[in-house]
Amino acid sequence: MTAERLSEHVEVLRGSDDGTFPRGNPLLVRGGDTVVRIDASLDHPATPNADLIVLSHYHEDHVVGLGETSAPVMVHERDLACVQSWEEFARVTGLESAPMGEELRQRFRWSERPDAVGFSDVAVIDVGGGVRIRVVPLPGHTAGHCGFLIEPDGVLYIADVDLMAFGPFYADIGSELSDVRGSLARCAEIDAGVYTTFHHKGPYDDRPEYLSVLGTHAAALDARDERILALVAGGAESARDMVGRGVIYRLEGRRPWYADAVEEIMIGQHMVELGVGSAATTRRPH
Repeated sequence: MTAERLSEHVEVLRGSDDGTFPRGNPLLVRGGDTVVRIDASLDHPATPNADLIVLSHYHEDHVVGLGETSAPVMVHERDLACVQSWEEFARVTGLESAPMGEELRQRFRWSERPDAVGFSDVAVIDVGGGVRIRVVPLPGHTAGHCGFLIEPDGVLYIADVDLMAFGPFYADIGSELSDVRGSLARCAEIDAGVYTTFHHKGPYDDRPEYLSVLGTHAAALDARDERILALVAGGAESARDMVGRGVIYRLEGRRPWYADAVEEIMIGQHMVELGVGSAATTRRPH
């Protein structure tokens, strides 16, 4: 677990296993006398050494130890309630009816932060010393999921647009496939000096390489469409009919405990877009 400097004012805090879920790689941004932490992780929980904690979204692997520091917390206004309240977090993620809720809460040291405040799509956080953190809305993973462009360094942090070949993830209340597509396009538009994610991909300082990896990540959506259409042609009528049949998770290998619920929701969103079958109507655990 090491700190890696990305630019004059930005460091990435590397987690074990290179930040693969449930680990992660938060950022530290320094300007003037101020230290801003972007996200927290199991290996790098929120601690008193930051003057401000800015969250990309509310998921448990990004908010580790928020109750252990008095530093102010900021998150997008669409995700704010899920940081302020466990009940809202559990409702939106589907954990209110899942047996894993309390175990997750303990493992990730989840704590309510009712004092957290929200920022808007156009917010710019003045760190000091000429350093700014510009919000880059990237909804879809959650309703308020954000990346951040650190200026003047030109570091673009795209959080859980994780660039893995597995593809995007969109299974909470407020997670929308159409937003995911728009956010992927936004990630391709921004010309930055360094691109980095919360999980194990990156950093990239070569734009063509970054765009190639982003393209592979985005291509998973079209591949899911193709698998769904093939199953519909074979007689599947609903998202539930397609669970466990390789649309989202591979047929071989370990399936996480939440895989069935996630597949039903994500497949359902594709079916709505494609105009086929009967789609799922509820959100389930992420």
